[in-house]
Amino acid sequence: MNNETFLHTVYDRVINLFAGSWINCSNVYTQVYHSPIPVPPSANYFLSHLPPSFIIAIIIACVVCTMTLALGAVHLSVLHLYVTHPGRRNFVIYLACTAPFVSSFALISMFMPRIWFLAHLLSFFYFSIGLYVIICLLMQIVDGRHSMVKKMSQKSSRISVQTPPFCCFFPCLPKPSLETRKIRLCELMVMQTPCIRLVATIVSLILYFEYQDGASIALKILDFIALPSLLLGIYGCHILVTTVSKLDELIPFRYIVVFRLLDIYFAVFGLQMPVFDILARVGVFGCGYLDARLPMLETSFFWKNFATVIESFVVSLASTALLQPTRSALFDKKYQSKYPSCRSIDSSISSNSTRESIA
Repeated sequence: MNNETFLHTVYDRVINLFAGSWINCSNVYTQVYHSPIPVPPSANYFLSHLPPSFIIAIIIACVVCTMTLALGAVHLSVLHLYVTHPGRRNFVIYLACTAPFVSSFALISMFMPRIWFLAHLLSFFYFSIGLYVIICLLMQIVDGRHSMVKKMSQKSSRISVQTPPFCCFFPCLPKPSLETRKIRLCELMVMQTPCIRLVATIVSLILYFEYQDGASIALKILDFIALPSLLLGIYGCHILVTTVSKLDELIPFRYIVVFRLLDIYFAVFGLQMPVFDILARVGVFGCGYLDARLPMLETSFFWKNFATVIESFVVSLASTALLQPTRSALFDKKYQSKYPSCRSIDSSISSNSTRESIA
C-alpha cells in the first residue's frame, strides 16, 4: 500500500467515524427498510418487538427514574420549607430539578426512539442554563460582584485563570488583578452559552426534522461551531468559582459541592453522546437491533439513555447525602436552628448590602 492509498484510507475512516460507519449495513438495511437509509421505528412497533435485554433495561430505568423523581419531590419540598430567601430558593430549585428533568427525557427516549435527538438537545440546553444559574447563585450568596471584589481584595486575591478546560493548554497564564469589570466579563462568558445554545438547538431541530439522517454532517458542523461557546462558558464558570472558592462566606453554604455536582454531571452527560456515537459507528452495536427495526445509532443511544437514567439517580443520591439541610446554609431556616451562632451569615451580608446601597 503506497502513501497515497494509506492516506486515502485514513481519510475515509475518519469521515465514516463522524458521518458514516466502519461497517457496511446497506444491504441489511435495504432488506429490512427497503432503503439503504434506515428510519427509526414508531414507539408502538418498537415496544411490541423488544428482546429480553431491552425489556429488563426499560424496567430498571423506570424504577430508577421513579426513585429520581421521588427524590426530586423530596428536594423541592425541603427547599420550600427551609430556604426562606426567595431569590436563592429559585436558583436552587432550578438546579435541584436538573436530574429529574434529564432522567425523565432519557427514559421517554428509551420508549420512543424517534425523539432521542429532541430529548438530548433539550437536556443539553437545560444544562447550559444551569451554568449561568450556578453563577447567579454565587453572586446572590456573596451579595453581588462589587461585594465579592471588596471581600477578595482584602485577602489580596487575584483572578485564577488556570482552570479547566484551558489550564492544560496555557499553563503559564498570569493571574489578573481582581476588578469588577473582569468579574462582569466572566459572567458574560457564562451567559452567552445558553444564548448560543438556544440558537443552535433551534437550527439543529430544523435540520434534523427536515433532512433526518441526511443532516448528520451538517449537525456535526453545527456542533463544532457551537463548541467554542460552550467551552468559553465552562471556562468563565470555572474562573469565577475557582477565584472565590476560598472565600469564608461560601464554606457554610457548601457551594463548591453544588458546583462540582453540576460540573461532573454535565461533563459526563456531554461526553456520553460522542462516545456512544463513535461506538456505534465502529460497529460495537452491529447494524442495530433489526427485529425491532432499530438502526445502529438508535440502538447505541438507547443504552446511552439507560446510562443517563442511572447517572441521574446517582447525582440525586449524592446531592441528598452531601447537601443535607443541617449541613448547608442554603437551607437557612434549618441550618440556623441547629447552629444559632451562624445567624450572622445572612445578617452580615444584608448589612453590607444596606451600607453599600446607602453609600
